[in-house]
Amino acid sequence: MRFLSQNIVFLENNSIISNQIFLMKRISILTALLFCSVLSQAQQWVSTQFTFETKVRQYKTYHQSAGQQNMKVVLMLHGLGGTMNDVDLTNWKAIADTANLLLVSPQALDYSIPLAGSLGPTWNSGIVLTNTPLGDITLNPTVNDVGFLNALIDTIQQHYAIDASRIFVTGFSNGGFMTQRLACESPQKFRAAASHSGTKALPLATCSNAKTLPIAHFHGTTDATVSWNGAFTSGGLTAQAGISVDSLVRYWQLRNNTLMVDSATIGSSANAQYITHYTYKTAAGSDKVELFKIHNGTHTWYNYNTTNNSFDLANETWKFFNKQGASPVSLNEGLTAYRNIKLFPNPATENIHIEVEGKDHTRYMITDLTGRIIKEQTFRRDISISALPKGVFILKIFDKNGLNAVSKFVKQ
Repeated sequence: MRFLSQNIVFLENNSIISNQIFLMKRISILTALLFCSVLSQAQQWVSTQFTFETKVRQYKTYHQSAGQQNMKVVLMLHGLGGTMNDVDLTNWKAIADTANLLLVSPQALDYSIPLAGSLGPTWNSGIVLTNTPLGDITLNPTVNDVGFLNALIDTIQQHYAIDASRIFVTGFSNGGFMTQRLACESPQKFRAAASHSGTKALPLATCSNAKTLPIAHFHGTTDATVSWNGAFTSGGLTAQAGISVDSLVRYWQLRNNTLMVDSATIGSSANAQYITHYTYKTAAGSDKVELFKIHNGTHTWYNYNTTNNSFDLANETWKFFNKQGASPVSLNEGLTAYRNIKLFPNPATENIHIEVEGKDHTRYMITDLTGRIIKEQTFRRDISISALPKGVFILKIFDKNGLNAVSKFVKQ
């Protein structure tokens, strides 16, 4: 097992330095530089590895700063032939910087098909490509990726101060199929799952685990790699890899006992790509299944740069994840630890008045539903929201001990 370590080299001083003040200044400067280096490293991706079932497995992690507590976790799974660095092409890092979030991006192992060559890193997501010229092809069948990812979560819990009730998994393409396999076989490890451009492998059409899990799925209507109907196409080969998107949503809808209650458009239908967002709720009103149908969408992880700023898949995924848990309006903890708070009027257009217990409040913060900070100022009972766009926002109240009140409000 290889661990990242920080080596501090002490230089031997073979000469007598009579100026002790000069020496102390040098030590102080070196200490300051070392401290700054530690702070800088705390805000970078850290790669490491461990051995699982005789195989060396790699992953990398990111969180905004050292000392963070009670972090939520997002496990991001790359696609076929991709790497753990593919997460850098998404907006997840920006979300982690404001949402008290630990990102974990693991690496799949290489797989080669006899007579066909290497596919590159491939998750054993349960996919069996049937009736190909080479016969039935199971992707990376000897690798226990479910076991590895479960062990990875256990490792993360040992090394980071996380909220174990708020661990989420998402993945793209082959990583989307792997996400669905984890939702089927290890739902107890996760609070929710979101698959992108990859459905559920045909052998996994029925999940054996009794625990249900909130599920979101994102898919383009013109995806030519993993079609809406679940067919995989690459290099002139087409084979059925998974169930269709419609069957996937229907399966989770029935499993989670939900009915479709709402649909909305994200972006503009005048754009090349836009989303119809379908929400399926339980009788109690919980959002348990969501479908994001990307009109004219291809096999692409869309971000603001590729959609004229109309939608970003990491942001939409985080909105879904952030609704799951003890309180859908809390970004860091459950509301049970907070003081009572009332906002009125709510909805509002110009100003909001705050009624909250205590007199020791120091500041307030307004964020959007992804955790992005919109406004932060010294606490006052009446605040202006006239500059905010229309939408739903989170108001946080802080005292000298930290966060102590949270509420949601609507700007009209």
